[in-house]
Amino acid sequence: MKKTTLALCALCAILFSFAQANHQKRKIILWSFAENNCEEWKRRKADIDKKFNIDLQIELVAQSKFVKKLYTAMIKGEDKPDIIEWMIENNRILSSDPAKSLAIPLNKYLSKSILNNKILSSRLSWVSYSNNIYGLPHDVHPAVLVYNDTIWKRVGVDLSKIETWDEFFEESKKLQKLKRNGQQVHFALPFGYGGLGDSMFMIWQQTEIPIVTKDGKPAFNSPAFIEFQKKWKDWMDSGSMIMWDWGNFAQFIADGTYASYIAPDWWVSQSDMAAKNGKYRLKVRNLPVYKKGMKCGSSWGGSFLAIPKGTKDPEKIYKIMEYMQYNEAAVTERFYETGMIPPVESIYDHYYFKREDPRFNGAKLTQTQIKSGKDLTKVLMADNFWNYLGYFSQQFTEYCKENRISFDEMIEYAQNDAMKRFNAKIDPYAEITSDIANDEENENEPEEKIDEDVYDE
Repeated sequence: MKKTTLALCALCAILFSFAQANHQKRKIILWSFAENNCEEWKRRKADIDKKFNIDLQIELVAQSKFVKKLYTAMIKGEDKPDIIEWMIENNRILSSDPAKSLAIPLNKYLSKSILNNKILSSRLSWVSYSNNIYGLPHDVHPAVLVYNDTIWKRVGVDLSKIETWDEFFEESKKLQKLKRNGQQVHFALPFGYGGLGDSMFMIWQQTEIPIVTKDGKPAFNSPAFIEFQKKWKDWMDSGSMIMWDWGNFAQFIADGTYASYIAPDWWVSQSDMAAKNGKYRLKVRNLPVYKKGMKCGSSWGGSFLAIPKGTKDPEKIYKIMEYMQYNEAAVTERFYETGMIPPVESIYDHYYFKREDPRFNGAKLTQTQIKSGKDLTKVLMADNFWNYLGYFSQQFTEYCKENRISFDEMIEYAQNDAMKRFNAKIDPYAEITSDIANDEENENEPEEKIDEDVYDE
């Protein structure tokens, strides 16, 4: 009897220990630089925890300190995150050599996934180096053209019929007829003097012209890129563009200074003030193409989830990330709340994506955005890509804004600076920088009284 009792006690102890171990939750630490996305993960935490029997810990890390903090944690081998959410542009943590990347390739996990070939491959290209796919993008951020149909029609231009950017800028010269106190008051596009940023950055994507070669060398001196820059100079000389002003952007749409602008999904809301005022009729369309027959799609911005090197059980971590990014019910809700287009085509038939937008005369804005997203071109990435882009932008400023160098010198200096970096074979671990761009959200703009436009005779 005693032996039987002892055996039963031992069995109960074993079963209790097994049950206790089975209910222990693994702590999964997520670092994100994006406050809005952190709020989404927090709302979904209970569901994610339950599905994977984990305790998801979400930590907001300052964008300016993110890379340095991650690098330091990996060097020390302690307090490392299991998942990171980092920015697609200027990410500075990925490499064509997995040994030099702060994140691990996801190819073998993606190949087993039911979502393989369902995530927009063009979007994945931004986080792919030498065929190594390092991240799962959160959104597409497709760009469309928002335009003031009232102003364009005043000069006899139906912008919906324009096919190419050359046609767009040729027709935009007509805006110069509308003057106030002898000054031009309406401009076709805003742009920054920083080179491959804002409007130029999005139009450049449409050209399908790489700024790197397959072996990672800079290609600013390629005939195709030089042709694009000469075309851009002609467009600037047409008098059709004016400075991109982050702080006053919404006001410049509302008062008609910007007769049109290229808008990724996160920037469309800059038209809200103008739409509310009701002075002008706003419309939306896909971007004109660089040349006839080319793609209209473009994008700007975004983030991705990735697995830092050394993370335990990366296969499980991948499944958690995939669920966080692409669970259909969750991303549909995400779109409803944010208006950001997810990179999962399987949900595009939901009625949320087919609603009419009162800001743009009842147009189905999201359908236009989806067209842009599906029409994105693949971008050839390489080590130092973002550094190269920065070198060109610096020289463009010297040429275009400061007038210190010639066009040919701009190309030459940008290529030379980038080649010096390429030849130096700089170890990315030895150069953790804190110069990552930090866009500031615009504050709500005050409403303005609606007045009639007055032009010179």
